[in-house]
This record gives sequence, structure tokens and C-alpha cells, in this order.
Amino acid sequence: MRVFCVAGGLISTLLLVEPLQGQESKPESFRSRDVGLDLSVDFAEERLSGSMTLEIENWTKEPASRVSFLLNRLMEASAVRDGAGTPLNFTQDVVRFLDTPMRQVTQVLVDLGKPVPPGGHTVVRLDYAGNLVGYTEVGWLYVKDRIDTAFTIIREDALAFPRIDGVVDASNRRVPTVPFTYRASVRVPSKYVVAAGGKPSRVINADGTTTWKYVSGVPSPFINIAIAPFDTLSQGGVRLFFFRGDSIGARRLMSGAQAALILLTAWFGPLHSPLNLTITEIPDGWGSQASLVGGIIQTAAAFRDSTHMGELYHELSHLWNAPDLENPSPRWNEGYAMFMQDLLHERIDAWPKRRESEIEDIATVKKMIAADSSMRRVPMIDYGTANKTGRSYRVGALMFATLFDLVGQQEFNKIVGGYYQQFGPGGTTRDFINFAKRTSSRDLTGFFDDWLLSTRWVDVLANSTSISDLVAHYRRGAATRERLPMFPTI
Repeated sequence: MRVFCVAGGLISTLLLVEPLQGQESKPESFRSRDVGLDLSVDFAEERLSGSMTLEIENWTKEPASRVSFLLNRLMEASAVRDGAGTPLNFTQDVVRFLDTPMRQVTQVLVDLGKPVPPGGHTVVRLDYAGNLVGYTEVGWLYVKDRIDTAFTIIREDALAFPRIDGVVDASNRRVPTVPFTYRASVRVPSKYVVAAGGKPSRVINADGTTTWKYVSGVPSPFINIAIAPFDTLSQGGVRLFFFRGDSIGARRLMSGAQAALILLTAWFGPLHSPLNLTITEIPDGWGSQASLVGGIIQTAAAFRDSTHMGELYHELSHLWNAPDLENPSPRWNEGYAMFMQDLLHERIDAWPKRRESEIEDIATVKKMIAADSSMRRVPMIDYGTANKTGRSYRVGALMFATLFDLVGQQEFNKIVGGYYQQFGPGGTTRDFINFAKRTSSRDLTGFFDDWLLSTRWVDVLANSTSISDLVAHYRRGAATRERLPMFPTI
């Protein structure tokens, strides 16, 4: 049964339905460019309500007049309007993803007032409300989101606000991703603090609530809004929101963050935007994430245990990543961040186990290869299209650890920092390879051919037990190439 809503009026009751086969074979025609959130949180009823106003862009080469929004499965839209406030016709169903049947969402299909031409923009506002639940049943163990007095997070992962997408993951991954600007306004009881990335302000209301506002100013890849009875620290362009029992760890974390930012700036050059960074503590197991604009959400382990400081350094190092223009991304930058977290932990905290960690990673990846034959078939550049980006963390860490020792820190800094500085608007894997090859005094052709463009690294790893072994292989290979004649002999 389908729910028809005309001029914002709800006519029927939602029932779980299956989308028609082939209905979502094409990727969505629209993507968000600017977002406004205006929300209220009701902790007693465990409900979220409000509106989201989106400026959307038709990125395709054809006119488009319908857009699909996804919401959490326990939420529903009550009205949809255009930028002038005119009601738009829409339908909404609770549906299953065709390629992940256990994943259920509310799909809101909106008919726009007129077709939007290629490259054109229009504005859509959705009023919505409902309860918030996670998606652990589909294997996303970190998405345990809910409205809770101890901690609440409002983010795209649990569809706590409308997201443009269809119900086929394979199609969704074909939509080019771009950052977007945002303004977020969240009304909560005054004993709670709202943390998000961007420029903050707040208004204390007469009814015992406070409205917190955050403005991104420049585009961000995401919005994460955390709500809790936080305490705060501020230093050197960094705002830190933390749980009240973790004040000692918060001060240690702030000190580590300042030291890491100084080192990263010295190594890779200045950030492209002035530092206005939000770091927010979240419970363990809820997943960390980082953006200079959208902020860092950091699990509690880094606040409570100094041996977990690498987790903070991982997220901070991502701030020096050029935007990835590949869609879907192979996410080799996660391997870079895995390597950097150990390097920074060593340099800042005198952590003595970086080499031990590398040996453990080599052993782990060898076990992964033994258990999954596709490791020998899918190169890292294709991890995104093959939906294998989980491998990028450890395989990529080994690649960057080898590159670091192969070229030395000074040249490594020129490669990583130079790529970030030159490709500020974004780049691709091949852009990175070509830049590294131009920058290095060594011939890195074989190295990147092995690690990014093919799976020859698997055979190299089979004969290695340490990063030193991997480095020795590529130094021998370079020496062999140098001895080869420049032209074929007759």
C-alpha cells in the first residue's frame, strides 16, 4: 500500500512494501549543495521533529522532476514545500533496500513543481518527525543511534535527517559526492549542550530550552550533531566537548591535539581554512569521523586511555586529505591515517610500538589474503567499486609505511603535503600517483603499480615479515631498473 500526500495532507497509513524491481536502477539525479536544519528534541517521548531545507542540484545531463529522500524507518514526512512555500505532492513508504534487504528506510518521493534542467538548482523543504533507531541489524554496529538523555547523535548514518538517495546501494555509489554548506538549529532542554562543527551561537528561551546554532561557513562532507550534558575546553582554534567524568583525559587530549596540529602543519603545510575545529567525545563503539569544517567525533577510549591517543591522531591527520573525486572512493586515505596515527603517537607520546604494530599488520593482512582469494584479484584503486574499502585501512597502512621508509620523511612530507596543497579542490588516485612520482627523487612507478594499480603487492608481502623487508624489495627493484639499458639491444 502506498501513502499519498497532497499539499502536505497525510491520507493513509504506512505499510512495509517492496520497491518494484528496476525502479531504482538509475542513480538519483540530485545532490545537496546547501542545507538548513531546524530541529527540536523531545527526550521524554524520545522523538525528533523539525524541518530540513535543501538547495539541490541536478548533476545529470537530463532534466529531472522527481527526487527521492530517505529517512529513518521510524520517521515520516508531514509536509513538503518548494522554496516559495508552495506545497509539493509526495508519497512515502517504508521500504527495503533491494541489495540489503534487512535495511529498512522511509522513502519520500517528491514531485517537483517543474523539471530542473541539467546543472540547475531548486529548493525543497521537508517537515518530518519520529523516533530514532540504529542500523546494527545490517552489520553497522556503530550505528546504534537513539534519543537518549545520556548521549544523542543526529547524523546521516542513521538517517536522522532526510538524505537524497535511492534504495539500491550500488546505484547510490554512482552519484558524485560534493561537500555542502549548512546551518543547523537545535532546540533542547537547557541542561544539555549541543556540539557540532562550524561557528556556534545560542539563544536561551523563556521555556527552559536553549536553541543552539552552528553555521559551516564553507562546504563540509557531513553534519554530525551530538547532544549531552557536555563540559567544554577551548584552545588555539579547537573546541573540545567532553563527558564530565573525563576532564583529565580531555585536558590530555587537548594537549595532544595541539602538539599534533603543530607537527602536521610543519610537515604538510598550512590548512586551507583557518582552524575552527570542534572535537566531540562520543561513547565507545559509535564510530569516529573527521572534517575540518564538520568537526571530529572521537570515541571515549581516546579520552580515558592514553594508549588510544592514536585514534585522535588518525582523525586529525585526515584534515590534510585533499577531497577525493572518485565515486565510490577506494579510501586509501584511511591507510594513510592509520600510518599517521602510529607515527604521531611515536613522535608526540614517545610510544615505542610503531614497528611492532607494523609487524602485526603484516601478519593480519596475510591472514586476510589466505581467507579471501579476491584479495589477489581486486587492486586497491578498485576497492570502492568492489565495495571492499574495509581493506584500505590495513593494506593502505602498509603501503604508506613502506613509502615513508623508502623515500624518507622529508620526501614523504613533500609528497603528502604537496598533494594536499596542490589538489585543494580534490583529486583522484591517479592524480596522487602522478604527483608522488613527479615529486620523489626515486622511481616510484613499480611501487604504485604494485600497491594501487594491481595486486602484485600480495606476492611481495608473502616474502616479508617487516616494513624493512618490503623497503628492501623496492630498493632492489630500483637498482635492477637502473642497470637495464635505456634502449633495447639488437
